[in-house]
Amino acid sequence: MPTTRIENSALPAHNPNARGWASPGVVVSAVVFLVALHALSPSNTQADWRVFYDAGAHALAGQALYRPEDLPWVYKYAPVTAYLFAPFALLPQGVARWAWVLLTAAMLVRSYLLWASQLPRPLPTWAHGLVLAVGLPFFKHLFRYGNCDSLLLWLALESEALRTKRPLASGAMLALACVFKPPLALLVLVALRAREWQRVAATGAAALALLALPALQLGPARAWGELQAWRAMLADSTGPMLCANQNQSVFGMACWVSSPAEGVRYTLLAAGLGAVLVASLAWLLVALARADPAAERRALTAVALYCTAVLSPLGWRNNLVSLMPLTYLLVEAALRLRSRATWAAALVAPAVATLTGVLAYEVLGRARFQLFLELRVLGVCAAVTAVTAMVLQVRVARGVSPDAAHTRQDVAMDARGRF
Repeated sequence: MPTTRIENSALPAHNPNARGWASPGVVVSAVVFLVALHALSPSNTQADWRVFYDAGAHALAGQALYRPEDLPWVYKYAPVTAYLFAPFALLPQGVARWAWVLLTAAMLVRSYLLWASQLPRPLPTWAHGLVLAVGLPFFKHLFRYGNCDSLLLWLALESEALRTKRPLASGAMLALACVFKPPLALLVLVALRAREWQRVAATGAAALALLALPALQLGPARAWGELQAWRAMLADSTGPMLCANQNQSVFGMACWVSSPAEGVRYTLLAAGLGAVLVASLAWLLVALARADPAAERRALTAVALYCTAVLSPLGWRNNLVSLMPLTYLLVEAALRLRSRATWAAALVAPAVATLTGVLAYEVLGRARFQLFLELRVLGVCAAVTAVTAMVLQVRVARGVSPDAAHTRQDVAMDARGRF
């Protein structure tokens, strides 16, 4: 059967900056801000946000951040990060809460549109809506708890966007993201592979400066003590929460058949699950690099961001907002392949995740929804989505589309029939 290379014309020409009520920017902003505003209902306490607010107040007062009596709602980020919440602590709590939610919503909108702008061709507006639907179970949960994952996603993607034009600023933003969440150092490995030495050096220098910054207020001894308290708190609090049903990482999946109390067996199982997933994604990245080197960096960044959630000991449901770049790659590739079978295969896992995250609680009730979480349905669907996105990217890079081949063959047969 003849085949044909997929050209860019397979995607309709839509301008992501186009004006109008149905432009991608308007659609993404409307959906994200509506979900964010819904989270501000009086019945929602936004427990994580309350921890951030208190941490900002403690930082201003020079008080200890890591208090055992605050468990499980204890501040879990590096000491310097608490100063980012200090301006909010100067505001009345209600005003600060609104400001934080609107700011994080704006960062999430920026993240969606920024990544979409990095794609080979602009996507139609409905495709952005589809990506939002896939991400809804994750960012809905993010706003419900008032977490900072949209801040980290924005820092990472903004850093990527600035990496060639402003490597020092790019490195500083990546450093702040890594100080918040050390697994984001995977993006430093991506930069090392690309030989972005200036950016890597800026990241390392900025990270060290940020970690040392509290010494200006607390003095070296107390600042070092806070760093030690942070590490001790993480060590003490992580183990008991590994099998919490909101943990959708490979460490949560390992709880299907084992528990952290079993020690080596549990650790090997979690490591094995992670190794299988990483090996699959790495193999697909190598295949993509061989077929289309220009697409490799974009896919490598998307995979690294997703891995910061799925490979973390505590990869909460809201952490899976980092799947968004891979979701865009999934939809972009499916559009270019133009196959109904491809669309069906691509959307099975995202559809299950969306239905589980959005409707299961309301339809099935709290008890049955907890069962879905225990089964790590969202984590498994995210992993399948990530692998499927990479498979489709490889297919696009290799330039073979069954539907396009059929179309070309039919046209040729019609032409022979006419003459």
